[in-house]
Amino acid sequence: MSAGKKLEAGCILFVSLLFGMAFWLMSGVFEYLFFNHNLSFLLLEGPETLWESIFSKIPPQSLFVRISFILACLSGGVLTAVFVYQKRNSDEALMKAMQEQADLKRQAALSRKIEFMGLLVGGVAHDLNNILSGVVSYPEMLLKDPALNGSHRQLVAATLASGQRAAAVVSDLLTVARGVNSSKTNLDLNALVREFLASPEFGELRKAHPSVAMETDLEDNLARINGSALHILKSLMNLVANAAEAVAADGVVHIRTANEQLVKPWAGYTEIPPGTYATLSVSDTGGGISEADMDKIFEPFYTRKMMGRSGTGLGLVVVWNMVQDHEGYIDVGNGPEGADFRIYFDAVPAQAARSRQRQSAPPQLADYRGNGEKILVIDDEETQRDIACRMLDLLGYQTAAVGSGEEALDYLKSNPADLLVLDMFMKGGMNGAETYEQILDIKPGQKAVIASGFAVDRAVRRTQAAGAGAFLIKPYSMETIGLAIRKELSGN
Repeated sequence: MSAGKKLEAGCILFVSLLFGMAFWLMSGVFEYLFFNHNLSFLLLEGPETLWESIFSKIPPQSLFVRISFILACLSGGVLTAVFVYQKRNSDEALMKAMQEQADLKRQAALSRKIEFMGLLVGGVAHDLNNILSGVVSYPEMLLKDPALNGSHRQLVAATLASGQRAAAVVSDLLTVARGVNSSKTNLDLNALVREFLASPEFGELRKAHPSVAMETDLEDNLARINGSALHILKSLMNLVANAAEAVAADGVVHIRTANEQLVKPWAGYTEIPPGTYATLSVSDTGGGISEADMDKIFEPFYTRKMMGRSGTGLGLVVVWNMVQDHEGYIDVGNGPEGADFRIYFDAVPAQAARSRQRQSAPPQLADYRGNGEKILVIDDEETQRDIACRMLDLLGYQTAAVGSGEEALDYLKSNPADLLVLDMFMKGGMNGAETYEQILDIKPGQKAVIASGFAVDRAVRRTQAAGAGAFLIKPYSMETIGLAIRKELSGN
């Protein structure tokens, strides 16, 4: 029993005895005066005679006095217990309100910092994506050429891999700038963990930390969730990379999944309401997270890693944004051996999970090849127009390109297009949303997909609400743009 509870029990006992003694004396006086003696006689004799007579009769010989004593003790105990219980509940409610207020302040401060960083890096990320399009897309197209010899092929492949890593960093910057707004599908977290363990990224992580053991504990019959596989995998990669960096030689990183049922709110890093969850956790045997660092770990560019080795300070920001996008919750703490990050996803009911589950093979080139359809590329960057047209020509489409919304309107007045590849941000004229709305005036029902160096924003949503299809983030691959165009043309 805790010291606080012992003190409460002592108070209840003490007050009960006080009540009992008080009522014992009162009942003795009452019995003596009104049942055993004439009151006027005692008053004439004086107060000393009265008290001597009362106390000579008080020893609990009568049933009335004994019952009064017992009832008084019980009443005192009950009243004191009620008071203590209400006081405890009041204190707990006050502490809970103070904790909730502190959590809200912390989340609001974090949101303001992320918003500020978004304004700072958003435009830079857009320009970097446009630059990286050439670094990523031209090597990809070169690798499609069977005449490329072995040594040159290796150099081109290395260039492509470097461009893709740079694009991943810019993707993190865009996540900070605009947050995540991903499409969700029915997922199995266990399958995602296995996919991550078989990925090249995990292989590179093992090479960087060969002495760190990676252990998994995946729950059988794990509940399914609705989520974005891409963003969950990215977050898992960031958590595992952080954990591997935190442990010393011969340390261990644990990846776990579990079904959890919360019957009352859980005060994690943020409060987690009651519900049924599928959880994904990553823990390590490192030194844990200091109290000073705990409130800062999700801030942009805050990192304890060694400069030049790994990390941009954006990894946990990506995790935070993914959790918010999935309407999930995260708990962060220090276990017996090190840090423990646990993400709570809402579990999908079994019947809904079975109805939405789909098994599909990886897409093949035949799945996204064109059949001579005419595609108009609208982009103010000459390099972007060249990349898109070259890719689509290789995929079997007929292409044309213009550098502004005004040029697109002039072109479409006299030329048909089965589909538009539409840039959102174009300098010196109409943006993508305005261009598409004016095109619909002369070409009702015109199909389009959106390509941008920015993340999804109001202009993108406005354009999609008007009838445009998929959104592609630059730099995109041949497969990505091919599948988006094929889906839009087929009406699926």
